[in-house]
Amino acid sequence: MKNKLFYIPLTLIIFMVGSCTFFDLELTKDPNELAPENANPDYVLNQMQIDFKDFLNNPDPSNWNGVNKFGMEATRMINVWGGTYENAYTPTEFDAVWTLAYEGLLMDAHTFIPVYEANEWYLHSGIAKVLQAYVLATLVDFFGDVPFAESFDASNLNPVADNQSTIYNLAITYLDEAIADLQKESKAVPSNDLFYNGDASKWITLANTLKLKLYLNLRLIDKTNSTNQINALIALNNFIDEPDEEFLFRYSTTEVNPDSRNPHFIYNYLNGANDYMSNYFMWTLYGEKNNIDPRIRYYFYRQTLTSSTNFQELPCYGTTAPNHYSPEMPYCTLSDGYWGRDHLDDDGIPPDTRRRTLYGIYPAGGNFDNNNGISGNSGDGLQGAGIEVIMTQSFVKFMLAEASLTLGTTGDTKTWLMEAVQNSIETVMDFGSAQADPLYIPTNAMITAYLDEVSTLYDNATNEQERLEVITKEYYIALFGNGVEAYNLVRRTTFPSNLQPALLEAAGNFCRSFIYPAICVNLNSSIHQKTTFATQVFWDTNAAGIIQ
Repeated sequence: MKNKLFYIPLTLIIFMVGSCTFFDLELTKDPNELAPENANPDYVLNQMQIDFKDFLNNPDPSNWNGVNKFGMEATRMINVWGGTYENAYTPTEFDAVWTLAYEGLLMDAHTFIPVYEANEWYLHSGIAKVLQAYVLATLVDFFGDVPFAESFDASNLNPVADNQSTIYNLAITYLDEAIADLQKESKAVPSNDLFYNGDASKWITLANTLKLKLYLNLRLIDKTNSTNQINALIALNNFIDEPDEEFLFRYSTTEVNPDSRNPHFIYNYLNGANDYMSNYFMWTLYGEKNNIDPRIRYYFYRQTLTSSTNFQELPCYGTTAPNHYSPEMPYCTLSDGYWGRDHLDDDGIPPDTRRRTLYGIYPAGGNFDNNNGISGNSGDGLQGAGIEVIMTQSFVKFMLAEASLTLGTTGDTKTWLMEAVQNSIETVMDFGSAQADPLYIPTNAMITAYLDEVSTLYDNATNEQERLEVITKEYYIALFGNGVEAYNLVRRTTFPSNLQPALLEAAGNFCRSFIYPAICVNLNSSIHQKTTFATQVFWDTNAAGIIQ
């Protein structure tokens, strides 16, 4: 890893932190913790970046609950237990992301952005505003109305939730402010920028790309404004379109002080698998098309090459699929050792930790699947030196394809689509090139066959909705590892239309938004817990119940 990770114990306020957490007003400062006036502003930015990464993918083995995990579960990239949606999640599961946002990054940004601006550390302030905007928008995407305006007033222990659209607009404003700051001459450069090594131009490119993402989400409620704003961004021509501009967090092989390996690797390669891959998502790459997806050996590593016929290992073996499953829907297991679980399967855990399919080399830093069929361990593959995939050039092209189709924005829809798919394949293969076995690297003919099939699917679509589903399915596949964008994509488009249903036909409401964290509703009398997962965020105007 090219950088050291600084964990600075910053207690930036005494009384109220975040939006729903408060501390005893009679307590004095812990002398072992830093007050704002004593904290190094440069190190604070480093801590904001660490909190941001943990907000996405929390490495704490006792509470592995970043927003990417929740989004991947909802969209069937990985399995989620529970039987029903209401049983799948408890409020405490969301405490970690809430705390990292409010007690961590947002509080640090609120406290130190004025410090950066006063000292003309514009690169620091610009970076902080980009991260602040991303987190605010994501909180809305996942929870709906959330507090912000009153969140940092130490005299107010019960800040009210702000209107979602107000916060979204504020996030866009912060991105514009960030761009303005990043264009100024800065008197300081971050000593340890974990993403772009202090390159202001790349942070500007990211800010423009995030504006594209937000305006695309808003297309359902304000088509005209989204069209105009996205066209203006296209004319500006400053999106992520090069590998070194991609917004990634790069993990390392460091095991202690701190453990800097990809959490997916830590959670699944050290002592056997903890996660189950989704049977549906593996089938999407392995069996849905005529051609196997070229990325499959990079996404997944099989610990066995055969599917079990042992009821003790695979409790669903020999049983029939539920009546509400369509004939083509995968059930129980796939062939050739692709060993996962069905959506919301809440059966007990059999002795299969050394049999389940694992995360592969991309993005977790695990093994390339070279047909060995042996158990994964801590010394395998990239040994955890994976990446957190936040925004890539292929994601941009998929978004532009969707915008072109649904809004009529500048550019040819199919060209954007095909470039996006090819770019995704190239990115994944390049990441795994050092470990990929030449015998199993997809050939040019295999890649061309896959691309030709996608092209044919698009050409054969007879209306906009069918074409949108082709774009959505390919974007969905490319998003492996990024639950934030997958969750938004599925709600924004209502596709893929063939998402695997829960095993129980009466599984309750799909999570159109998530329930509030316990740390919020238990400590803030202004916010009341939701009574249903069916509550839609403000930009999601699609029909109720359309996603199962």
